[in-house]
Amino acid sequence: MEVARNRAALVSAAIQVLAERSEASMSEIASEAGVTRQTAYVHFGTREALLAAVRDELSHRAFAVLDAADLKVGPATEALGRFLAAVGTLLTEQAAFGHSDSDSAADASRHLLIEQRLAALIRRGRDSGEFTTELETDWLVAATIALGHAADHEVGIGRLDARVAARQFRASVMRLYGVDEPDHSP
Repeated sequence: MEVARNRAALVSAAIQVLAERSEASMSEIASEAGVTRQTAYVHFGTREALLAAVRDELSHRAFAVLDAADLKVGPATEALGRFLAAVGTLLTEQAAFGHSDSDSAADASRHLLIEQRLAALIRRGRDSGEFTTELETDWLVAATIALGHAADHEVGIGRLDARVAARQFRASVMRLYGVDEPDHSP
């Protein structure tokens, strides 16, 4: 019980501390978690292992946000809007954490569930006539994921504010899917 509590406290502390200081040490993270540096190393072995656990936790949180978007409910265009709003929220929340070049195999496995849900939404939108694009479903899914990564990258290098990147992402995906949406830019 204490082992799980310490591990969760370390991951939570890492998210908080790294959002403020991306170069924070294991000692700083352990201190914030209320455990010793040795305890942090017992649980994770290396700082990189802790960062991998942080990425996994952020992925779990991302899935919870995306689940709340409930892509099966309502018109496909509204569901897509909820999906894009959820991604925008994630961009904003995770912008402070930083952006890493994570393992591409792990990254691909994190996207699988999102890809499946997005493909089902695209098919539903096409069937209802809401999405007018002639592009292949798999291409649209890949392009949507790539645009999300592009938005994340632009935020990560400081070229775009997370809110601006979220708006750009939304506008790009809506256009890609052939959805006419009024321009809400300032």
